[in-house]
Amino acid sequence: MRIRHLLRLPIAAAVAMTVAITAPAGGAQAANNSEQVVFSKTGAFGNFGGRNTPFGFWIWCEASSANPYQRQCNGSMYFYALGIPKHVIDGSITELADGQYQIHVVSSKDSSIDCTLTNTPPPQSGPNNTINVSCSTPSGSATATSAVVNVTGPSS
Repeated sequence: MRIRHLLRLPIAAAVAMTVAITAPAGGAQAANNSEQVVFSKTGAFGNFGGRNTPFGFWIWCEASSANPYQRQCNGSMYFYALGIPKHVIDGSITELADGQYQIHVVSSKDSSIDCTLTNTPPPQSGPNNTINVSCSTPSGSATATSAVVNVTGPSS
């Protein structure tokens, strides 16, 4: 029952942000569009904090933009067996190569999450992507397959 509750957070956030990302801005010109990147996966498994645990994430980043939110990220991560579902707000994104993004996030209040997520390029439509997750807190790493990588807007 508890894992169901933890899975609802990233799914609800993904739906809300998809609506916000795809909604047309009233009168916005193409020059003001932003490149936005979403990494999403629930039900992955990895070894973090010395334990095998289901984990997941939903992270949205403003990759390239003329607005003040450029290179900032927001979202959530969870590590079920560790009892860590957290909002991650302090984050940044870097485009390492064409179609390859690296996102670094930390939980804003207690530093219980400090992770870097990197996709394998090129991004594929739907849950057909691989994202490597490496965390210093909780310590560990994993490869999340069948993940979503959604890139919208112009790239720089």
